[in-house]
Amino acid sequence: MRLIIRTSLPMLLRIGAWGCVVILAVLSLLPANELWRTGLARLGYGTQMEHFIAYCGATICIGLAYPARPGRLLLALALIGYAGVLEIAQLHAAARNASLLDFAASAAGVAAGAILIPAAGRSLVRMLTASVPATRRDS
Repeated sequence: MRLIIRTSLPMLLRIGAWGCVVILAVLSLLPANELWRTGLARLGYGTQMEHFIAYCGATICIGLAYPARPGRLLLALALIGYAGVLEIAQLHAAARNASLLDFAASAAGVAAGAILIPAAGRSLVRMLTASVPATRRDS
């Protein structure tokens, strides 16, 4: 049986995109004592680099999953709004607090991700076409 990448890839990208949306919410609203932090804080970058990377990656994943709609600008505005809502929601989460600096890092990550969507798409196409071997025609 042959796996057809063309039909399964869009579905995988959409599952990954919605997974990013859910993971951002979960990580934003978990109690502070249950969070696992990366080593970036020890390097002096605080949590802002984590926010930047998470939102940049999520923006790229969502942009690849839904390339035609709603457009990169609307996607960026929606994700920046989502980041704001999640930051405000932290006021009601156990041992969490909202931070304007964290929101700014999230928004910057969204902007960077939106700019990188075309390059990520080209890289994905290159990676997939390089890994698919040429097949002979069955006659």
